[in-house]
Formats: sequence, C-alpha cells, structure tokens
Amino acid sequence: MLGGHPKKLALRLDAAQYAAYEGTPPTRPRWTASRVALVALSGVLVALVAGLAVLGAWLVVRDFPSFFSIVAGIPVLLVAWALRPRLGSAGDVWHELHRDDAPTLFALLDRVASAAGTRLPDRIALDADFNASAGTHGLLRRRTLTIGLPLFGVLTPQQRVAVLGHEFGHFVNGDPARGLLTAPAVRTPLILADLVRPSESFVSDNLWGRLAERLFWPFQALLERLFVLVGIGVRAVAARDHQRAEYCADALAVRLAGSSATEALMIDFATAEQLLGTISAAERGTQANAETARRNHPGAARWRAAADAWRAASDAEAAVEKSVTEDASLWREHPPSGLRARIVRSWPHTDPSIVLSQADSARIDAELHRFYARAGRDIAWSAA
Repeated sequence: MLGGHPKKLALRLDAAQYAAYEGTPPTRPRWTASRVALVALSGVLVALVAGLAVLGAWLVVRDFPSFFSIVAGIPVLLVAWALRPRLGSAGDVWHELHRDDAPTLFALLDRVASAAGTRLPDRIALDADFNASAGTHGLLRRRTLTIGLPLFGVLTPQQRVAVLGHEFGHFVNGDPARGLLTAPAVRTPLILADLVRPSESFVSDNLWGRLAERLFWPFQALLERLFVLVGIGVRAVAARDHQRAEYCADALAVRLAGSSATEALMIDFATAEQLLGTISAAERGTQANAETARRNHPGAARWRAAADAWRAASDAEAAVEKSVTEDASLWREHPPSGLRARIVRSWPHTDPSIVLSQADSARIDAELHRFYARAGRDIAWSAA
C-alpha cells in the first residue's frame, strides 16, 4: 500500500538496531530520544485532555441549568472522555490456570521468577494461540502471563524455559513503548481519527443538514487522514523502543535457558506459520476419530511429533534468512525472528541456569492434557 520505501527503511533500522546489540547482550531498555519524545507528547496530550474536561465542566455549570451552556459543555466533556488515558483491562481469558491445576508448571514459574528477580504474575492464563505474552493492566498494575498451548506443546523442555524467561523479562525490564508514560501518545491520534471520521453516507433528514454534511465532509476526511498519518508515525517510533525491549527480554531468556534453547525458540518463531500448519493437520487427524478426540486425545504428543518431523525436514537457515527480510516492518512490535536468532548466536555462549528435566516437562504436559484437548478442538475448528 505504501510502496517499497517503508520496507527499505525498516530493513535499515533493523540492521542498525542489530548492530547496536551484536556481540553484547543488552541489560535494560535505555532511555532514547524517541522515548523522551513519546513521554513529552503524552504529557502534553494528558494536559490537553484535562483542560478539555475542566472547560466542559465549567461550561455546563456556569449558567446551570442554561440550555445553551449545557449544549456547549457536554460535547467537550464527551471528547475529553473519549481521549482519557487508559490503564488497560485484563479482560476475559481462554482459561485462567491455578496452582492446583498445574503444580509442576507453577513450580517452574516460581523458579523462573526467582532467577529473573521478580514476582509471579497475578494471573496465569492459557489460550489456543501459537504465542505467549506478558501484560500489565489496571490501576493496580496487575500482571498477566498468557501461555499459548500450541506453542508450549511443541517446545523442548529448555525452549519452554526460554519462552517463560523471555516473558518474565518484560516484567523485569518494562517496555517503554507500552508504559503508562507513553500510552497517550500512541493511542490518541487514532482515537481522534475515529472521532472526526465522516459518515459514509449523508443521513440527515432535512436539506440544511445534508448541505452541512456535504460542506464538512472534505474537512473531516482531511483531518481523519492527518490523524491517521500522525498515529502511524508515532506507532513506528514506539515500535522501535518495543523492539529494543524484546532484545532485552531475549537476553534474559539466554541467561535462564541457555543460548542453544533460546536460538531454537527464535527459529520456531520464524517458522510459526508452518509449525501451526503442521499442528492443525495433526489435530484434524485426531478429530477425524471421534472416539480418540473425545476420550483418548493424545494431548501435545501428536503435535510435537508432527512439529519435530517438520523441523527435521526444513532448512532452518533459509527460514532465518527469509524472516530477516519478510518480517521487517516499521510498525512491527517484534524484531524479525531471524534477526533474534542471529543475535542470540552472536552473544557469548551461555549455559542454562535453569534446567527443566524431561520428566518434569512430561508432568507439565500431563497437568495441561485436558487443556491441550480443548485447544485442539479450537485449532481444528479454526482450520475447517
């Protein structure tokens, strides 16, 4: 849509960021000029929203119950409400896991949290995505760790430590692109674009209303495009800081799980689409036998066998190279997985500080078995 120039710029920025961390693992995301600019813009926007709220309240009450005063003040208050800072919401989850559900998994989480120097998240969630994520929500800044069962199910024991170490890295290091201090700058332009977006059709019932709609339509369309462009630019700036945070989280994964497992995890991320396809095919085979699907679901075992077979037949280096170019984007929050695999390889080799045994990994699979079966149904249905 935007031609080849954004891709070329993204490749140059990715290469520059890679060069900054090549050979030396980062510690914490540092303050950068872009982060300072985002924080400053957020401060200005929050002050403007507060000013709108005060102005709207003053207009409503100054001659209350004056009709004209109320009509003037309420729209201002509504705009202030639409632009208010958000603290984020934890929302509903596919399944919230408790310690009694999976004591071996929670024991591993305890070990990872202790080694990372942080506390256990307030909520451990499961879902049916080939992914894992960490987030902080609400006024109390409660933490949620979400483990995608298709991803977790096909990982080796040490890769499981790596993915958990990476997600805990976000709790340890923070993420300047998603923090409270920068969120208003990232969110506000696109909210404004929604507010000024013109109607797709003229809906007024009277002549003067339709004339007004036609008169203001080009100005609204121009403002919408302006706010969208500003929003895209701000998100591109924020994405660079988020990518720095990803490299910092990868460094913690290396320290906890070791270099080899973390590099292998990044290669799996680079081939996520293909791995998910093998899982889907394996699950369709399971679901084809109603008795097996209902009573004797193999859990993650069939997924892992299919994934291992695909890995053995694939060219890992080709996947890494392809990811470096195809996944480059100004707006992606993660660096290309191929670059992440390469940069882990460039750092000094590190042995794991946490070792998950095959026996404990198998116990975790047994604890999650019924959730694997449920996720399998979701995967089969989504692929149908």
